[in-house]
Amino acid sequence: MPSNNNHSKPAQVSRKSIVAVVLIYAIFAASWILVSDQVIHQLFRDPDQLTLASMLKGWVYVLITSLLLYGLMRRWFGRSAESQKAPPTPLRLLLSLGLLIAVILALMVTSLFLTIEQHTQEEFGRLQAVASLKSRQISDWLNERRGDADFIQTSEFFIEQYQHWQVDGDVQSAERLQSRLEQFRKSRGISAISLLNPQGEPLWRSEYAPAAIAPGLLTAAQLSTKTRQVQFVNPYRDNSGRVLLDLVAPLTALPVAAPLIVLHLDLSEWLFPVLESWPVASGSGETLLFRRDGDDIFYLNPLRFRPDAAASFRLPLNSPNLLAAKALRSEASLDNILEAKDYRNVAVIGLVQAINGTDWLLLTKLDKVEVYAKARSEVGWIVCVGSLTIFIVCAGFYLMRQNQNLALATAVQEAQAERLRALDLLAAISDLSVDAIFAKDLEGRYILFNTAAANFVGKPVEEVLGLDDTTIFPLEQAEQLREFGRRVMVENITLTNEETLDTQHGPRVFLATKGPLCDANGKVIGLFGISRDITERKQAELELRESEARFRGLVEQSLAGIYIIQEGRFVYVNPGFAAIFGYERAEDIIDGKLVADLVSPQDRQMVIENLRRRIDGEIGDINYCFEGLHRDGRGIDVEVHGRSFVHQNRPAVIGFVLDVSARKANEDKLNHQAEELKARNDQLERFNRAMVGRELDMIKLKQQVNELSKELGRQPPYTLTFLSGDRQAAEAGDL
Repeated sequence: MPSNNNHSKPAQVSRKSIVAVVLIYAIFAASWILVSDQVIHQLFRDPDQLTLASMLKGWVYVLITSLLLYGLMRRWFGRSAESQKAPPTPLRLLLSLGLLIAVILALMVTSLFLTIEQHTQEEFGRLQAVASLKSRQISDWLNERRGDADFIQTSEFFIEQYQHWQVDGDVQSAERLQSRLEQFRKSRGISAISLLNPQGEPLWRSEYAPAAIAPGLLTAAQLSTKTRQVQFVNPYRDNSGRVLLDLVAPLTALPVAAPLIVLHLDLSEWLFPVLESWPVASGSGETLLFRRDGDDIFYLNPLRFRPDAAASFRLPLNSPNLLAAKALRSEASLDNILEAKDYRNVAVIGLVQAINGTDWLLLTKLDKVEVYAKARSEVGWIVCVGSLTIFIVCAGFYLMRQNQNLALATAVQEAQAERLRALDLLAAISDLSVDAIFAKDLEGRYILFNTAAANFVGKPVEEVLGLDDTTIFPLEQAEQLREFGRRVMVENITLTNEETLDTQHGPRVFLATKGPLCDANGKVIGLFGISRDITERKQAELELRESEARFRGLVEQSLAGIYIIQEGRFVYVNPGFAAIFGYERAEDIIDGKLVADLVSPQDRQMVIENLRRRIDGEIGDINYCFEGLHRDGRGIDVEVHGRSFVHQNRPAVIGFVLDVSARKANEDKLNHQAEELKARNDQLERFNRAMVGRELDMIKLKQQVNELSKELGRQPPYTLTFLSGDRQAAEAGDL
């Protein structure tokens, strides 16, 4: 009896204490991680010291947990081991244990080397990605700025206004030119603009423009006047300490010496923040932009450890083992990872790339200490994990020898219970789902069919199980389902497809996801599927596409000109708009025309001001007429309607225009005809008054002749009986 109690006690302790042991271990581990991390970060700031402390913390954690496991096993199995002599361990098991430990050691050593190599390659790849990204960003930015200079160089508006100003002395042209330059500066993100005469003397400067012309800018201006090409001025510091980059654009369309427009770019507004940013947290990651200036290396941007270095810090070109010097002396190939020293004389790895169209070089670098720091940290953890794994293997081997039969029985029982719980959970989930959930065997017969699927086909679940698709759906649909399922099982992949099936509610569209159903050995034994009814969504998508097609058709076929204006440019016009202004394609206006380009000079300022006031909310909807410019240069009468809205998160104006030239011509013609008729009517009235006066005089003369004839005893020669009738009528009217 005592022996039976001793043998049963360890098993009872294991069952009752397992949850308590797990909870104690979880609380201890969570407290250790929280407290130890806080203490380490409070005590250490240097990355190397922090890495070493983290490694030691892991070793201490392994030691404490090992002691706890030893004490636990001593308590549970010590008395059993002392009370009876354990049977000798078979040599085969010992050899297996030794081989397993050797494999763990080999894997640990291999992991060490692979981890170091992987981290090194990851840092190299990250460095190359950062260098490529920043080089491309800088090149794109410079190309965009050169595009701005090319636009100014060929702009007819700037040339025309400059001629009116300087040749004709038109002050309003000067104001228009300066206003347009200021608008261009703000819209393109340019820091400042200066206007120089052909001799390089300032005529006008915008806000924030440097007060004095730098020597490099003066040289570039002279060269630009001579070559009549856009010139690039390398970064320099102006009198206020700003680092500027200038582009000098001559107005080359003038037949005489060309005036110059200088674009001043403050590098602290875009370039420096781009160079200073780093995609991940890094203690030494840095991007340097430099160029050769005589026998010196001239740094163009602020350095991480020398913030005042932009356009002022220099190092000798013959500096030994300096990475930037090697690149400029062509001792190191570009676009390859190199190891050397930086301006602090610290060992680094870096990548040098040339910036297209300039003599600039871009250096992206990291300290070697930082590159290998992460690898060292993981190496320590790999050693800890490997040692702990060996300890766990040995402990597991010991426990296996003590409780092999009990563990096997417990594992089988738990696996069965888990499988039952999983099946119950799966059944509950499938029955509560509104999607059709099903499973089939290799022959296509249903082995799982949830309530939602049964509601779709209108049959009970028990009636469907064991049947295939031919007994549920029409033959053509069943063949499609069988072919799709066969492909899923043969290729052993999960696929998604839209299926149109006949249900008790009529034809419905389902989005079906099907995948292979495998056994414990990975062998395909059938397939599973989830089908969602998307009929309403498909119908809504179809109606939306039809609505969009009708709307687009109305817009594209409309004779009215429909437009969207944003920042003084057309972002959309329909063919009707292009036709009104004499263009064959809408793209001819969208790609190169401003709003001002389609308005006559006398109405241009009024149209631009109305657009601005509409966007700013100062006025309501736009509705007025102006004179537009046809492509052939003639003026056309245009009636415009519009209202403001938000397009791509920016304010814009949408509306339509009508060509009212014919209507206005007809109105003018009708007004002219009305004036002619009025003049003729006035003339007829004057003629009628003259004729009536003459008739009255003749009647009076005839009366006098008749009276004289009566006095002479003669017959009156004129018959004036109509006068008697008028007199009688008048007397009757008096009565």
